[in-house]
Amino acid sequence: MFCSRCGTEVPVSTRFCSTCGLDLSALTQGLTASQPAGAAAAAAGAGQPGQPDEAEIVRDALKDEYVIEKELGRGGMAVVFKARDKSLEREVAIKVLPFSLSFDAEFVERFQREARTAGKLEHPNIIPIYRVGKSGRVIYFVMKFIRGKSLSSVIEARGALPVGESKRMLIECARALGFAHKHGIVHRDIKPDNIMFDELGQAIVTDFGIAKAQSGARLTGTGMSIGTPHYMSPEQARAQNLDGRSDIYSLGVVAYQCLTGHVPFDGEDSFSIGYKHIMEELPTPPLETAEQRDLFAVVQKMMAKKADDRFQSAEDLVQSLERLGGAAARMSMAEISTMPTRAIEPVKAPPISMAATTPLPRASASMKAPPEAAAPPAAAPPAAPAKGKLGPRPVPRGQAPKEKSKAPFYALAAVVVVGVGLGAYVMFFRGAPAATTATPPDTAQQTIARADSARPAGDTTRQPTPTPPSSTTTPARTPTAPAPTGPEGTLSLAGNIPAGARFTADGRTITRVQKLAPGRHRLRVEATGFQAYTATVTIASAQTLVHNVQLQAASTSPTPTPEPTAPAPTVNCANPATGVLNPGRACYDTRPSPRTAAAMTQPESCSGVVSSATVLLQVSATGDVVTASPRQNSNCAAFTAAAVAFARDMAFTPATKNGQPVSAWIALPIRPLPR
Repeated sequence: MFCSRCGTEVPVSTRFCSTCGLDLSALTQGLTASQPAGAAAAAAGAGQPGQPDEAEIVRDALKDEYVIEKELGRGGMAVVFKARDKSLEREVAIKVLPFSLSFDAEFVERFQREARTAGKLEHPNIIPIYRVGKSGRVIYFVMKFIRGKSLSSVIEARGALPVGESKRMLIECARALGFAHKHGIVHRDIKPDNIMFDELGQAIVTDFGIAKAQSGARLTGTGMSIGTPHYMSPEQARAQNLDGRSDIYSLGVVAYQCLTGHVPFDGEDSFSIGYKHIMEELPTPPLETAEQRDLFAVVQKMMAKKADDRFQSAEDLVQSLERLGGAAARMSMAEISTMPTRAIEPVKAPPISMAATTPLPRASASMKAPPEAAAPPAAAPPAAPAKGKLGPRPVPRGQAPKEKSKAPFYALAAVVVVGVGLGAYVMFFRGAPAATTATPPDTAQQTIARADSARPAGDTTRQPTPTPPSSTTTPARTPTAPAPTGPEGTLSLAGNIPAGARFTADGRTITRVQKLAPGRHRLRVEATGFQAYTATVTIASAQTLVHNVQLQAASTSPTPTPEPTAPAPTVNCANPATGVLNPGRACYDTRPSPRTAAAMTQPESCSGVVSSATVLLQVSATGDVVTASPRQNSNCAAFTAAAVAFARDMAFTPATKNGQPVSAWIALPIRPLPR
């Protein structure tokens, strides 16, 4: 039989589930009473479940609206059935949650509310949710039935996937997650089982029904842990608050599995796996081609232990993935090893009286103390002799006395050289003064001689050398802080950097990943079609700084021409009724400009030369897309639909009117990129 909570197959004679600990005594007693003697044992020995068929329970509960055809899959959180909708005559997939949760009214209400929120997500790469409901003990939601395969079955059959296929899948999944994150939804359970491929090979993200609305209560309030240990982010394993960056980490684990054929961290139980996600470094697999190394560099940033070191949004991830394989500079293995996927330094725990029974985390490069912290503190210099008391310094115990220093002779020579140089400077550049109060030339030597004669015999202590007064006052120089020293650090540039961009630091040409001396540097990024980007960055010794560059598109609008003096007709800028979106510049002075390139990969269903599609967009004063609809269709209907969805997810620099951001309508051409 199967546990009604987690779906684990257990023997009929077992009282408690070995996985979740559910008490099964009532169920086993009922089976024993309803079956002949030895029937339960015979059924268990034959490998058949000894409990009533779950499909029959679901079929009976939903018989008025759906015809249950067969079971598609089973997991710890749900059972999925293929069914047919009687009213619409279409195939659907019905996901049923464990029956034990139907008695928790708080969970049922919370699940239905969050599933309805996820059902509002309309995106080409998110599976549509048709309905959420509860009938008796059956808690379910109805989804679109996809006739393709899951990513887990593809990896199981083929192992590691080509970089091109992995890149396309990651881009489509990242766009789906970015759209969900904008609407306040965190998936929380990204894994290959929840990524499907439809008939056209397009990636579809499923199972948003158990996601958590950022503004709502925790779905784990019943004590259940939602998510798969192999794909949990460090903050998810620590039961901390989550945001969209947790989904980016989980998608990075999926990308690692596509690149290598296996997950990066594995263990005997969920605790050991979560511990490795938090404490251990990301293993570096064999990377044979430049494309694999480029993709692995992106995976490393996706799987950074700290959320602040990852891509801060799914849109940033999409931009980095779209640049792979282009003219951008490739990262070497040495540069890849500096990415922030090192183990998180453990929090210092309070002292415990009992002996430690848990092995300490293994040492990693990021957990080592910096060179200045590892070096022993310098010994304090010996105290100077009291004023007016001359004599040899006491020698510390156990230390041999030093030889007599020759420093006084070197100091005397330095004074003579400096004095001659200053005199030559004054005479040559400023001329001899009419009246001088300078000390006679031999005063310095006489002062030194008197000081030497006053010192006891054998005293080699260096005395301060008196400086001869000068007839001209030399302005005192302001002391400057010493320049930072130590090994060079690494500057890694990320963001919307197009191919062919030029990088300089302090006026010197650099690459996208560059070793720089520690300290402050002036960075400048230039690219055709974009405004020049400048910033000041501070490089730490032996550390890697990932700097996010956000280039603004250069304004291509023509020079404004004088408007006629005649009064302009009334224009409705909120909803233009004509084809002219900004007649006479009445709605805005500068049009909205996209922060990313208005181009996307054409679908596989489009063949031949695909033309661009123009999308009519309303961009708010904050740069978000309010509405999007086709204005000029492409010669491929699939590309037109995909272009509308792509434009809806774009971010813009808002339009301005009299220097203030305003809402505006624009027609944006989306050009296709060959596959």
